[in-house]
Amino acid sequence: MKKKWQFYTWLILFLFLMPFITVKIPGLQQDVSEAAPESGRLVYAANLFDFEVEDGGEATEPGENGRALMYFTHSHEAFAPILRAKEGKAAVSHSKENIMNLGEAFSSHFAMNGITLDVLDYDNAGQMSKNGVPHSRAYKAIRPHVQKQIQADAYSLVLDVHRDSLGRNRTTLEHADGPYAKVYFVIGEDHRGHEANRQLAERISARMNELVPGISKGIFRKSGHGVDGIYNQDLGPNVLLVEMGGTENTEEELNRTAAIVAKASAEVLAGG
Repeated sequence: MKKKWQFYTWLILFLFLMPFITVKIPGLQQDVSEAAPESGRLVYAANLFDFEVEDGGEATEPGENGRALMYFTHSHEAFAPILRAKEGKAAVSHSKENIMNLGEAFSSHFAMNGITLDVLDYDNAGQMSKNGVPHSRAYKAIRPHVQKQIQADAYSLVLDVHRDSLGRNRTTLEHADGPYAKVYFVIGEDHRGHEANRQLAERISARMNELVPGISKGIFRKSGHGVDGIYNQDLGPNVLLVEMGGTENTEEELNRTAAIVAKASAEVLAGG
């Protein structure tokens, strides 16, 4: 019994001293400098706390590639999977769990790519409902708020983010990295400067498709009777409307796509 007790005593002592022995004996200690990953640009984030780093990349400081503004004309547009997860029921419109919540994720992705993103904290749909303004006047309702913000700061890019009403099979891209929410850009042609807006949208769309082939469905031109035809894009050549995903896209898919939107935008604005 005494020998058995001594054996366990020495085993416990050995395990206690093992970390100190590892530090002292060459070859047993891990080379921290070789194990640490290099810092680099954001490649993909499934959520705000899940980042992957591009091998060999260099860190980009926020603001290095300019400043952008994001706002949401149809601020109560929602995604059914997100509402199912958070409230146990599916809906495509919600006063709280809606497209405006993407602003925080976009801000992180843009910052990782050297762009400072200001998100307009204005619930357009909520204010319209409160004041009895019909849905058809949404672009006119938000216009003074966007105009005021644009006049206050110099922005390289202004994005009005929407959610498409199409089903999952038409708004989702299956990819080796995982599914993405597809996007497309809407350009209103009922104002004189629309050509400049279109050219910028085409450059960002093309760069997105270089990064992830098929993620952007391209440019949709709108004009004439029955549509807005301007979408507040007459406020500047860098004002774009982007439709992101559809009613059945998940939070992970939307965040994955936000990373590509940010990276493509940064590279276009930087002249890459």
